[in-house]
Amino acid sequence: MNPFDKLYKPGKMTLGIEFPLDNDWSTEGNRKRLEDNRPFGVPDISNHLALAQQIDQAGFAALWMRDVPVYDPNFGDGAQLFDTLPYLGYLAAATKNVLLGTAAIVLPLQQPIKLAKATATIENLSKSRLILGLGLGDRPVEFPMYGINYQERPKLFKAHLKIMQEAWKTESDLSQFYPFLKQDVAVYPKPKNKIPLVIAGHSGQSMEWIAKNANGWFNYPRTPEETYLNQKKWCEALYDTDQACKPYISAFHLNLLKDDNAEFRPHRFGGGVGVNHLTELLKTYEEIGVNHMALHLRKSETPVSESIAKIEEKVLPYFGI
Repeated sequence: MNPFDKLYKPGKMTLGIEFPLDNDWSTEGNRKRLEDNRPFGVPDISNHLALAQQIDQAGFAALWMRDVPVYDPNFGDGAQLFDTLPYLGYLAAATKNVLLGTAAIVLPLQQPIKLAKATATIENLSKSRLILGLGLGDRPVEFPMYGINYQERPKLFKAHLKIMQEAWKTESDLSQFYPFLKQDVAVYPKPKNKIPLVIAGHSGQSMEWIAKNANGWFNYPRTPEETYLNQKKWCEALYDTDQACKPYISAFHLNLLKDDNAEFRPHRFGGGVGVNHLTELLKTYEEIGVNHMALHLRKSETPVSESIAKIEEKVLPYFGI
């Protein structure tokens, strides 16, 4: 089976979990953060391995992480703290079945040869479980540190991707990008299988470009009504560019309430709900065409390990892989 099939089942929705695996934005998690003297948005990652393995064993389709080079208090979010690429390699050895996705690596900040080699390495080590999500980057503080003009991001995004895709080819010719090279200079290892490419947001590109060049579109957390409109745009772009169906992916900031029977209470980017009503909430997104939902647990008043266990028992069977 193609590993990507774990995530994408036409007409169905699979579930994933998004890093960091901490509920530091909940009332209890925030209290612990203050005790630990951590800045807002810097999670407790001390239990990351056990939680990642719990997610893997539970049968979730994917684990997602983001690329956040530096912590900026203006954004208040350090993501999973660990550098994305080395951490993916670590998780490739620590897990067996779950797909390992990035949502997303900031492509304009990356040296494309290095990224091509690193991602091909992870693809090999994980037995083709890597899903490469790429994004434009939205934190202005990062770009001057890398000597990159913020306004050049869309152009760099496309240029870097072209270089990476050439580097992955069995018979590559990098001299078209680097004229000083001989044609036999190559990057190894090569991916054993094609690396699924997911674009996060628009990344400075047109919908038609994304439809033709990506294997899926990762859109930001939205209400069902907003999600329906975006999923419709995605389907129209695929149709207009003569593409086969490709997955629409999104995320949901879930506050899994301690009261299992609590009704849904919306908040920005998601909402709070008891586990006994979570399936019906997620089915709403499945019915409007979401193919994969990454659950983000930072606001969950139920501890992360307990949340995973509850979702595994009462929700995951309805979104099985």
